[in-house]
Amino acid sequence: MRIEIIEKNVDTILRPTGINLAPYVVNPYQGCAFACLFCYAQFSKAAQKETSEWGKYVKVKVNGLEILKKELQLKNPKKVLIGSTTEPFQPVEKKYGLTRGIIRILNQRKIKYVIMSRSLLLGEYIEELDRQLCAGIYFTVDVMPKLLKQKFEPYAVSAKKSIELVNKLINNNINTTAYFCPVMPFLHENLKEVNSLNIEVKAEFEIINFQMSGIRRIIQTIEQIYPEAAKKYKKMCLDKTFYNNVARDIKKDIKKIAGERFKDVKIHQHKYADYF
Repeated sequence: MRIEIIEKNVDTILRPTGINLAPYVVNPYQGCAFACLFCYAQFSKAAQKETSEWGKYVKVKVNGLEILKKELQLKNPKKVLIGSTTEPFQPVEKKYGLTRGIIRILNQRKIKYVIMSRSLLLGEYIEELDRQLCAGIYFTVDVMPKLLKQKFEPYAVSAKKSIELVNKLINNNINTTAYFCPVMPFLHENLKEVNSLNIEVKAEFEIINFQMSGIRRIIQTIEQIYPEAAKKYKKMCLDKTFYNNVARDIKKDIKKIAGERFKDVKIHQHKYADYF
């Protein structure tokens, strides 16, 4: 798929964030070449203003490093999150190196940072990560059935390769969380992949958010491959008791698979609402 690369200058790059991993976030790029169908970032205010379809453009904040240095002096944050509405290690990073520059700046200024990613390119940056300052990495691991993955996240890497990188990060003394997301009701048999993880890894699981704006499109896509599962998804959207029962059963499955292997397992479930 052809991606439009757009260079742009920005006035700010260090922004407050409601994500509880850090008080501030830096997104070196806008948009994402991975184009995951379920990505919440496509429904952000900035993304909604775009005329191009999500996944078909990436904007490069070419003056971002200069702006970051200035803003760090003014705001003096203790911790910064790298990547909340974009993948900081997507393909354009190989050319522009903005994420590498951000990490180096934070290392130089002794500012702690947390990274969110699902890209194998992160593995090439291990030597850049200061073991004292890199407070954590949340690495998304795909556990969808193969046919669904082709529809939902065709450019994302397999669970096997993701887990290999997570294990590598742990072996290099980097605090890492394997983030299994989204966990799909009735289609989560691939969660058994957790058994390949180093026992020192932290594991978190997020059940797909039925409140997201694109949930209808997601169910329609599932219906093309797994019509019976799609029927149950529709019922989950309309029946609170059924929704909660399904979530309860998924949690049991996760705890059965991962609970005995890992000391620290967290499961995130979005609350029920009247979706339609």
